[in-house]
Amino acid sequence: SKLFAGGDKAPPRPSQDGEDTLDGRNLEVASSKLFAGDAILLLTPKGFAEKYAQKDDFLIVQTLGDTPRPVRLYDYLPLIVFLTMIVVIVTVEGMSMLQAAMTSAAFLVVGGWVDAKKATTYVPWDLMLLIGSMLGVSRSITESGLADTIGKGVKDAGMSPQATLFFLYAITQVMTEFTTNNAAAGLIFPIALSVAERLGVSWKPFLMCIMVAASASFVTPIGYQTNMMVWAPGGYKFSDFSKIGIPLSSIFMVCVCLLIPAVWTFDEEVVHPTVTRRGG
Repeated sequence: SKLFAGGDKAPPRPSQDGEDTLDGRNLEVASSKLFAGDAILLLTPKGFAEKYAQKDDFLIVQTLGDTPRPVRLYDYLPLIVFLTMIVVIVTVEGMSMLQAAMTSAAFLVVGGWVDAKKATTYVPWDLMLLIGSMLGVSRSITESGLADTIGKGVKDAGMSPQATLFFLYAITQVMTEFTTNNAAAGLIFPIALSVAERLGVSWKPFLMCIMVAASASFVTPIGYQTNMMVWAPGGYKFSDFSKIGIPLSSIFMVCVCLLIPAVWTFDEEVVHPTVTRRGG
C-alpha cells in the first residue's frame, strides 16, 4: 500500500486505486496501521532526510522537491586526501591501518568536511555490535569443535575441493537470505578454514567464495536493504523475488565457483591460520 501524509497545508490529493489519501482532514496518519514494506510519501521539514538517513525508522527511497547543491571540486578533496594519507602513512611511516584511518578521520573533522557533533551518527553502531557478536559466535564454533567436525565430515564424504566450494557457497547463500551478509560470513568463516585444513588445500578460494555468496542476496526481499527499498515502490510480491532470484542465484553460484579457483588456486602454498580443534 501507499500512504500520503502531510499537515493541514498539504494539498488535497485525489484517491487512486490502492492508495489512501491522508491530507490532514480525511484520515489521520496516527489511525493508519503500517506494515513492513509500506511506502509513505511524507511532507517534511527541512533536514528530515539528513536526520533519518542514519536511522532505521525509515528507508528513504527518494527525496522529492529540493534539489541538492551542485558538487564542487572541493567536495572531492576529502576522498583524495583520505586515500592518499592512508597509503602514504601505512607504506612510508609504518603505521598500522587503524592509526592511519584515525589520523585521516581527524583530518576530515579539522578540515570541516565532517561535523564533529554529528560524527557519531555516521557510525553504524548496530552493525558494529552485530559484527562483534558474530566474531564471538565464530570463535565458539571453532572452540567447541563444531567447525572441525564439519570439516572432518566433508573429508570423510570424499568431496573434492571444487564440490566443497559449491557446498560452502550454497549454505552461505541460504543463510544470507534470512540474516545479514556480515552474520552469514562470520558464521561460515571458521567452518571454511577447518574444511580447507582437513582437505590440505588453500583456504583462499573458500573465503573468497563465502564473501561473494554472503553478498549475493537475490531470493528474498528481506535479505538485503536494497531489496527491501524496491519491494514496495515497485509493487513486487515476495514470490517475485524468488522467481527471478533462484535462477539468478544458481547462475551466479556456478560462475563464481568456477571462476574463483582460476584466480585463487586450491594448491597455492599458504600458511593456514590456526584453528583450535578438540578431539581427533
